[in-house]
Parts: sequence; C-alpha cells; structure tokens
Amino acid sequence: MDVLVIGAGVVGAGVVKRLAGSPSLPVGRVAIVDRNPDRAWHLSEKHGSPVTVGRLEDSADVVVLATASGSQARLIRRFLGDGRVVLTTSDSVSDVRKLLGMNGAIRQQNSLVVVGAGMAPGLSDVLAVRAAAELDRVTEVHVAKFGTGGPACARQHHKALSSLAWEWRGGWKQRPGGSGRELCWFPSPVDAADCYRAALPDPILLVRKFSTADRITARMAATRRDRFSSWLPMLRPPHPEGKLGAVRVEVRGQKGSAWSGRILGASAAPGFATAAVVVSTLELIGAGKVDRKGVAGLSEVVDAGEFLDVLEGQGIVCEEFAGA
Repeated sequence: MDVLVIGAGVVGAGVVKRLAGSPSLPVGRVAIVDRNPDRAWHLSEKHGSPVTVGRLEDSADVVVLATASGSQARLIRRFLGDGRVVLTTSDSVSDVRKLLGMNGAIRQQNSLVVVGAGMAPGLSDVLAVRAAAELDRVTEVHVAKFGTGGPACARQHHKALSSLAWEWRGGWKQRPGGSGRELCWFPSPVDAADCYRAALPDPILLVRKFSTADRITARMAATRRDRFSSWLPMLRPPHPEGKLGAVRVEVRGQKGSAWSGRILGASAAPGFATAAVVVSTLELIGAGKVDRKGVAGLSEVVDAGEFLDVLEGQGIVCEEFAGA
C-alpha cells in the first residue's frame, strides 16, 4: 500500500514519522508533498526509506490530506479515481459540508473519502458510537474538545469561535459562536475547562449515525480572551504545536426502561492524536477492514471497538468517566 501525504506540518510530519517507524504496517512507498519543498525534503532525509519527496500527480493507494482546514474540499478532486481512499483531517464546517455533497460523484469514481479522520471530528465520532453501544435508544450526543494542533489548527479554531454553530435539535438550529458556556471535565491532565459553541462539524457527521436523537451539540474550550478577540485578527502568532489536548463525548439515552448515559474521552496533544487516528485508519485499510465507496465519516467505515483497540497500539488510550 503506497501512501501520499499532502502537507508536512504538525499532522503530516506525525503521520510520516509513524509510518516510517512501524514496520508492521503494510506500507510500501510514503511520499510527502508540501508547499514548502524544504520541509518535504527534511522529512525525507530525516526518516529515509520508505519516505520520499513526492508530487501531487503521484499514484498512491491512499492519500492523506493534512493541509489547512478549509482548503481540503478544493483539493479533493485531484486525488479521486482508480479505487483510491482519501483521508481528510479538516475540522472546517465548509469542508465537511462540501465533501458530503460530493458523495454521488465520488462514488461514481469508485473512490472512498473519509471525512474528519482526526481527533474531532474522527475519534470523537467513534467514541460516540462506542458509548451508544450499550444503550437501546440514544437521545443526546454532546462533544467537547480542548486544545489545538499546529498554527493552521489554531487559526481555524479562532475563526470557528466567531462563526455560527450548528446544532441538531430534531432539526438544524444555528447558535452564536462563543455562547452556551459549559464546564466540561476532560481526562487528566486537562481536567475541567469552560467550553463554548463554535462552528464545529461534529454534529453534521454524528447526525448520520444518530438521526433519531433529540440533541447533538459540539463545543470547544476557550478562555475569556479567546472569546472577546475571536472577532479580530489573531493578536499574536499561533504557537507551533499544542501540548495539551483532549476530547470528551457524552451520550445519553434509554437502556430498557431506565435513563442512562456514558462519558468517554481521551487526552493527547491534538497533532499527535490526529496522526494516531490517521495511521490507525491506514492499518485497518491495509488489513482489508474498510470496504466502502463514496463519502463517509470515520465512524461509518470502521468498527468502533476494533478501531479503539488499534488506536491504543498507537499510544492513545480512551477512558470512561465512572463517577465519584
């Protein structure tokens, strides 16, 4: 299985590092492409075989889009056809909506596009499916995330906080970004953080799995300064990589005649976690465990339990809040 990685930032470099250092994965050539050729050459020289500098026109079985969110829907048409699988890591609402709207065209080209193969969306959707497995009926799904990856991720989160948030309440509703303050508890070492509505694509993907749910929401952690400055250009350059990150999913519903709920989560630097999710998906693709065409979210193409087992091998351990 040949892999073409587009983008040599925090996520792209993390994917290449994992692929180069894991001889158990059924990977042949790993080609890296970036707008800055020096970054691609640096990764190639650092890791050696099977990592090489590639081109957008290179043939590959799987393409990983690790470019900035908001740009991936425009790139996707260049990589379709010939039974290819494309993994996108975007957490942009516009990217996700555009990609889902291309389902018919992508299916005709015999390709599969996995939308949101990251920490959130991606791991968050799989955790929701896992949490819902013990419920007979799901009524609510709530996602919250903490932290950002590289500079592009920080810019996207800054933009999301000032944009309209999409929520599912038996139908689509829009709410102002930065509203709906809620104290959410994440796995350590993050622990408690104030979270707010933002333009996050998780509900758009989760409603495909939980169409009968009454409420599906998503929030992101932010400080008071983040909220007040979200309408302005970023006041300082974003950090090169977030060191703390976490995702939390709460699913509520009925089990028999009783009301019940489960809270699952995981903590890791967002760039590290996204690279782990991508490589875990590649492992399942290489093992023939992903067989679908068209456009789908990560939770639609993998078995939740099997995926989380593979992800644990990549260093991401999921936890459940059991109560005090």
